Amino acid sequence: MEVFAVKFPRKTQKFDLFKTVVSSGFQFLDRDIVVVSSKFVSISEGSMLNLKHVKPSKKSQKIAHLYSMDKRIVEIVLREADRVLSAIPGFLLTIKDGMLAPNAGIDKSNSPRNHVILYPRKPFESADRLRTNFLHFLGMNVGIVISDSRLMPTRIGTTGIAIGVSGFEPVEDLRGHQDLFGHELQVTFKATADDLATIAVFCMGEADESVPVVVVRGATVKFSRRKLNAKDLTVDPRTDIYLRNLNSDKFVLVD
Repeated sequence: MEVFAVKFPRKTQKFDLFKTVVSSGFQFLDRDIVVVSSKFVSISEGSMLNLKHVKPSKKSQKIAHLYSMDKRIVEIVLREADRVLSAIPGFLLTIKDGMLAPNAGIDKSNSPRNHVILYPRKPFESADRLRTNFLHFLGMNVGIVISDSRLMPTRIGTTGIAIGVSGFEPVEDLRGHQDLFGHELQVTFKATADDLATIAVFCMGEADESVPVVVVRGATVKFSRRKLNAKDLTVDPRTDIYLRNLNSDKFVLVD
């Protein structure tokens, strides 16, 4: 498997994502997996918000006071989140598109001063559109991942996660397969799209690397034109192994 980091000049205005990606000079090949930063996609679609234009509600102001947050950020989080689970100083823990996301994925890093970048409005449609353009204009069958970086519970630092996928099956069901000792796997699924997103996020970096696109070549995936959505990547919070236990009345914190 090969991994290629593709650099681009900084973008601050809406632009054509496909034309920009293919004008990079990189030689794409059939069956490449093209991983694109969610921020790059959001900026291309104009999903960037000037904080000067945000008018916080009384509810946002109250929450901001309680948790030492910018009231404008709180207002945006309440608009963008599907559900707010809890809060700590500086952050609201939310569900966004079926995933746990601090502050609904809203981020001030790598955005112009006094601006925030939102998640792509419809990340799976954005991934479909990019894949379709590769097919129609270049005759290439590629897979697309829209990636984001994410903090993991109990871990230091960020890893990668897929928030939009097109062109291949994002999860591999390994139930029924045998492990090294012949035991049959009962509950194991392989998060293929998230694994690829993590590879890409490692190359993209978190600061001024200017690498919003990473190409993974030779990955073993099941290519498919099945239309995907968030349900293909997520589990219901009520059945999630972590959230279900943390919300349980029987949960006991042990030192």
